[in-house]
Order: sequence, then C-alpha cells, then structure tokens
Amino acid sequence: MTERPRISRRGALRYGVGTGLAGASAAAAAACSADHPAQNGHKTAEPANVMAFGAVGDGKADDTAAVEKAVRSGGDHVSLHFPTGTYRVTSFPELPDFATLTGAGPGLSVLLYEGDRTLIALRDKQRVSFARLGIFVTGPAGEAVRLSNSFRCSFDTVTLRGNHVGANFPQYQEQRGLVLDENTGGTSLINCDINNFGVGLTTKCIQNYVTNCKFTVNRTSVLGSGGDHTAGLSITNTEFVSDGDEQSTEAHIRIDGAANDWFLTNVWFEGCDIAASIGSAGGGPAQFGLVNAKIAARKTGIALNYCRQPYLANISFDEDTGQTAGPRALDIDPAGCPNGVALGLISGTSDDLPIAAFPAGWSVTTRHGSLGGRVITPMTMTAPIVADSSLAAPVLADPEGSYWQLAVDTSGNLTTRPLGKTPPK
Repeated sequence: MTERPRISRRGALRYGVGTGLAGASAAAAAACSADHPAQNGHKTAEPANVMAFGAVGDGKADDTAAVEKAVRSGGDHVSLHFPTGTYRVTSFPELPDFATLTGAGPGLSVLLYEGDRTLIALRDKQRVSFARLGIFVTGPAGEAVRLSNSFRCSFDTVTLRGNHVGANFPQYQEQRGLVLDENTGGTSLINCDINNFGVGLTTKCIQNYVTNCKFTVNRTSVLGSGGDHTAGLSITNTEFVSDGDEQSTEAHIRIDGAANDWFLTNVWFEGCDIAASIGSAGGGPAQFGLVNAKIAARKTGIALNYCRQPYLANISFDEDTGQTAGPRALDIDPAGCPNGVALGLISGTSDDLPIAAFPAGWSVTTRHGSLGGRVITPMTMTAPIVADSSLAAPVLADPEGSYWQLAVDTSGNLTTRPLGKTPPK
C-alpha cells in the first residue's frame, strides 16, 4: 500500500495511510518550505516539545536543565512548545533572533519562577515571539521579561503574573512584569494580561504598542520612566482594573518625568487612587492624548502635572465603586500644563466639567460653553429667533464657572439673571 502524507492535529506534517490529494498537497507545500528559507532568512520548523528533552511540567520538578537543553538543540533556529503543565525553572537560557515560544494557553502552559532576578532577558534581539504562555513570578523582587535594545518582538495571548495584592503590600512592590529599555522598539502586546505586579509594564523607550490587553491589580500598571525624553507608548482597546483595596493600585498610568509621545485610545480605568498621573516637576511627555475613555478613581481621574501638549476627548468620569465622596475628575497644574485641548469631557454622576477646571490657555468645548479658540463658520441669514419665555433665553458661563441667563425688562434694557454654578437642564 502506498504511503501518503497526513496532517496531525497540531498541523505538523506526518506520514501515514490514505489522505489523498489534500495530503499530497500538504507534502508538496512542506517540501517547498524546507527548500526555500522564510522571509526572515530561517527555515520553518516544527516546534520542539520541551517534554521530549526531559521537562516534567508538574510544578514541583526543576525543569531548568530540560528547557535549556531544548533551546540549545535548536541552535540558531529555536522553536519551542510547552504542552499543558507548570514548568518550574530557576533561570532561562538566552534566545536567538526569531525564536518562538508557544504553549497550549496562558492558563495551561505556565513558567513558574521563584527567583528575584529577571527570568527572560533579551538583549540586541529581533522578532522573538511568545504566544499562548503564562509566566508566574513569585520572588519578592522577581522580574518576568526584560527587552533591551531589541526590536519587533511580540507577545500574543500571554499572561504575566506576580504576587502583589493589597493585603500583602508592600511585600511585592519590587516585582516587575515586562520592562522595555535601551531603545527597544516595535514591541507588540496583543490579547495579553499583566497582573499583580509592583509595576506591570515599564517603558523607557518609544514606539511600542499595547492592544486588547488587560492590567489587573498592579500597584502601578504602566510606568513611563527615565526622564530623558524617550519613554512613550501607544495603548488601544485596553482595560485597567483593580479591586476595592486601597493598597492594591495607586496609579494605572504614571509618567514620572520627561518623556516622548503617549497615545491612549478606547481605554477603561477603575479601581485606583489616580487613573493617570502625567509628568512631574522635572518634566513630562511631549504629547499626551487620551481619547474615548471611561475613568473611575478614588481620588483623581487625571492629574496633568507637566505636559507640553495634552489632548483630551470624549472622556466620562465616574466615582469609583463603593466611594461615598466623589473624586476630583481633573487636576491640571497651570504652570506645567498651561495649554491643551479638551472636548466632550463629562461626569457620569453630574454634568460637564466646568470651564473653571481648565487654565486660561486651554481650548475647551463643552455643551454649556467654551474657552479659548473660536471656530469661524460661514455667515447665513435666518429668521429672527424669538424667546417667548424667559426660561428659553440664552445662558452664558463666565470664566469662573458661574452661569448667567440673559433677560430684558419692560423698557428693553438688557440685564442678566444669576444661575449659580449649576447649569440649567
């Protein structure tokens, strides 16, 4: 009987009996792939199963030597697969360019690290990828992954987890999830979870991207650090959440000094003292943009301490869960942020933020008034507008946030009627 190729459940090429033309086509494709290097200059290969090199994956045995053996076996073409299990390791071998590490799922295939150093360190690497894996760090000063001067590395459906919770603070405040430094760029995090660290993600460089991710119960979720005008990040479609313990999360976003551009779109914040603390007395980002956001905080929604060009649009501020006293939605230092743009900032429990919340140099547009620049439109002639009732008369806001309604007496003299700080409905 003639043997024909067949495809196994994991999609790797195998040989067996009878799959017909589909199997033959797969065999031809595999042969072509083997004869022609991939675009990155490396031939494709089936991932090596770490259990074939002696890994146990029971969370008790030390799998360090087995994982190192598996990595070394790949030479310059490392592709490893971690089947379902917990792999206890004390260190991790250096990975080459284009290495790939995959698992059965972030809650199924887990690397367990109990040390106080960095588990996976990439320096001067490119296009190393991690997918469907979990990394659990238990050492009080442990760090899951650090990328230094590395480019186009990716994390897809990866969970990084530490031990920090409010009840044990400050025991694990030195734990770090992912650190990006030394000009690392093009890093992508997609569908990832970073949970229970002192700092979930630290960036000291620009042009890195977080998409469809979730940060949970980190003391600080994302830290832009360094103070040398380089730290920057793009974050989209991402949640920042925590529990009701005030020791759990201080700030979800903190930029601690001079930085580059930060762009946040479609984000959700809750369970924190401060959702975003931007800049410090020593400087801040060149640009900070926050668009389409929901913010709930215990003390302050957004603290703009220092930023050259902040842009805020379509943001809803609410009280954090269980809070009896409303937080300050927006706190702007006029010396550090004298200019900026704000459009459509509202409170879910009251009304638009008052004009008085913004420094005079800002351009602000709300439903009840504006501050700063004017929009010039073509002039059109319409029929006169007649207010048959004093209740329908125009309402204006003064620079201090008080509201006044225009009125006219029986002699035709124009006057105003005070409405206080509460705008009319």
